Amino acid sequence: MNKNNENGKFDKGRYTTIPETRNIKLPIGGKIRLGIKVKNEQGVEYPVETDHFVCPKEVRDVFGEEPTELTVFFPSAHREEVFPQNYEKYGSNEALLCQGDGEGSAQRLNLKNGKWINVKCPCEHYGKYDKKTKIGGCVKAGYLKFMIPSVSIGTFYQCRVGGTVSIEECNSAFELAEKTTGGHWAMIPFRMKRVAKKLKIPGTANMKNHWVVTLEIAASTEEIRRVISGEILYLGQKKDKKYELETTGPAEGREDEVVIEPETEEEIRAREEKEAEQEKAEGQDLKKDIEESRAREAQLKKDREEGKGKLKSYQESKTIYKKRVEEENKILQGISEKAQKAGIDSFEKLVDFALNQGIIKTKLTEHLARRVLITNEDVRERLLKALEEFPTSKKEIPEEDKEKILIDLSNIAQKAGFKNWKEIVGEGCRTRISDEEYIFDIPITVEEAKEILVNDPEKLKKVKEIFSAIAEAIDLG
Repeated sequence: MNKNNENGKFDKGRYTTIPETRNIKLPIGGKIRLGIKVKNEQGVEYPVETDHFVCPKEVRDVFGEEPTELTVFFPSAHREEVFPQNYEKYGSNEALLCQGDGEGSAQRLNLKNGKWINVKCPCEHYGKYDKKTKIGGCVKAGYLKFMIPSVSIGTFYQCRVGGTVSIEECNSAFELAEKTTGGHWAMIPFRMKRVAKKLKIPGTANMKNHWVVTLEIAASTEEIRRVISGEILYLGQKKDKKYELETTGPAEGREDEVVIEPETEEEIRAREEKEAEQEKAEGQDLKKDIEESRAREAQLKKDREEGKGKLKSYQESKTIYKKRVEEENKILQGISEKAQKAGIDSFEKLVDFALNQGIIKTKLTEHLARRVLITNEDVRERLLKALEEFPTSKKEIPEEDKEKILIDLSNIAQKAGFKNWKEIVGEGCRTRISDEEYIFDIPITVEEAKEILVNDPEKLKKVKEIFSAIAEAIDLG
């Protein structure tokens, strides 16, 4: 509204808003995932579904390390804003190539000129990628966008939901919320859960457990009525404000997107080789699953013939369970004693040791690591052997000896032209011990590198040899 300056003085604070900035953006500040990435024996990385939500640290601090249920709030009662969905395809560099609505319209990237063009949707690319025909790779995806007030009122989280079943579960929950609240389900608590369901494996007659995402209202009728009527406003939320969630654009969607660039012939060959290795690995895993399934069936048949299939009494079951727990504790106790002798004083450090030694391929939670050590005899034996061969306990090396080792190495390095520890560590990150192992893995701090060198004679010897050779070459020059 216009006002006249009747007194001819500047009216401070008259203008506070301009039309283009009236909508309030709610940016995504954290991501919650439904799986982790692991490597198989061939070193091929692939995603593995978990039975829980993989959360940032601040969420784990509230809901536990492996939560299967979260209490969330949606800032808008419009499904298309808090759960946008689309068909999407990504390239080998994890960049978005195509995105559509599944009803006739899609945007596809022209790799020759970098421009987006309109195409039909769905098309021949919907489904599993075929490396021979180079057709496929398009999937259905939805992006849940929500708040977790018990963690932070200022952070909005996103969870990518893939597959028809999970998307339909969430859509059904929003439709039910729409009907039961009359469309007023914004800022009402929902339970977001991982629920096991047996789903058919595409292209086969087999069934497999998958942990789908479900939603349900977690408030009473009276609480919902109070929110709808305005008796309670969530932490000062104003009913007349227009909240707008950031959309999932070409640079979003899959985690850690990179700049889109056309593939070179070398990149195409590398991708096809990687996909061939992954396909071979998946085939080996499937064959192993089938063999294990047949072995279990044969064992069950044998047990039934021997009368072992009859139901056990509560007391018998309790005795068996107690015995199994005692055996598991004995296994873990033996590993713990070996670890303590090697100077490893916590289970977390033991997992890191197993990872550094190549005994396990990915970082595991304490719970999963314990289960692997109990059930996998091969991993357990390799870990015990590595602990026995571990050169010396950190506690066995006096601090003055550690200091002497590091000073000696630093003197040799300076003769080779390396001025400080940062340069020494940098050289270690570029130097291989074997075809697949470097002296230091990236990322690493100077202090971490020093700890590795004083506790690993092999790596220390390798570094000394390299610096000595460089120093000798400098002297001869």
